[in-house]
Amino acid sequence: MIVNEQVSILAVLDHSPLATAVYNSPYLHIAYANQAMLDMWCTDRTILGKTFCTCFPGFKQEGFSSILKKVWNTGITYQATDTPADIIDGSTKTTRYFDFEYKALVDEAGNTYAILHTAHDVTARKLVYNQIKKQEEEISFSHQLDLLANTLSHDLKNPLAVLKMGNDFLMRNPDIDPERSQQWNNNIANSIQNIEAIINQTLQVSKARTDTHLAEHIAMDRTIHNCLSEVKLLYPQLTLSFRLGHLYPLHANRTMVYQIFMNLIANAVKYAKKSSLDYLHIYSEQTDKGIVYFLEDNGIGIPEDELSRVFLAHERASNSTHMAGSGIGLSLVKQLIERLGGSINLSSQLKKGTIVRLFFPYP
Repeated sequence: MIVNEQVSILAVLDHSPLATAVYNSPYLHIAYANQAMLDMWCTDRTILGKTFCTCFPGFKQEGFSSILKKVWNTGITYQATDTPADIIDGSTKTTRYFDFEYKALVDEAGNTYAILHTAHDVTARKLVYNQIKKQEEEISFSHQLDLLANTLSHDLKNPLAVLKMGNDFLMRNPDIDPERSQQWNNNIANSIQNIEAIINQTLQVSKARTDTHLAEHIAMDRTIHNCLSEVKLLYPQLTLSFRLGHLYPLHANRTMVYQIFMNLIANAVKYAKKSSLDYLHIYSEQTDKGIVYFLEDNGIGIPEDELSRVFLAHERASNSTHMAGSGIGLSLVKQLIERLGGSINLSSQLKKGTIVRLFFPYP
């Protein structure tokens, strides 16, 4: 009877539009994949029983097998949105975008016995979003330029007029008394300061748009150590131990990278369990598209049904409202890394911890 029920469930899943697969070993053997998933992967049922890494070496290079293995080893479900992946169909490679979940199925002892993989192809949505975002940025920047043009044409008139008047007056009156001369010199100096302020404002708006392009080589071991030193000063009572793995260098905007890691490390400290066993593990991996950084802690965790909201400004997990904080940290991190062309995803389990995954694309 149970076997018949299982066969019936699989028959239903075979006709489901939701792409679904099941991995049933630490080596990621593909125990099941419905037709929607096979179509998404551009393959057939001959992959069943084989390992994920063997069937899809490209996915391994992109870091997906690494994520799956972490889910198996930790028992913590992983969710991601708008994630790019290269799909191979014969000799054709196409980049598509997916919302997906690697759900850890665990027994009563907390050991993983399978991973349920579900996915949606959201390429059309992502392309439309990118187009709208680009248009909004262009409109916003165009509006800023209009405002600046009006400001420059209006606000520069007065200080320039004072400069001209002062220069003319002093040239016509070379023998003027020192006190009167000093007054005009002060007026000229003030006008120059005003002009500098207006020009600096113009440069700041231009810089805000090009900030992400001010990329440089960043030795991440030094950056991470600087962040840890600052955190230890800010939280002198911290019990967290820091474990550092291999830290690959990045090529990005130094200030933005610092903000990203400082916020995430501070979060791990704030939401630790406050025990001698607290830890934060920071390490990185190389993929064929960029560098991936992981920050793993064993803190209080985030309720699974609240994961999708933690990147919204002023949103906080229900189990953290008693702690000091504004709820803008993760929202800011998401904005920063997306401006760098990267992405952030996290998986978490209550009382077990959180894993943050940061993707930094190659320049």
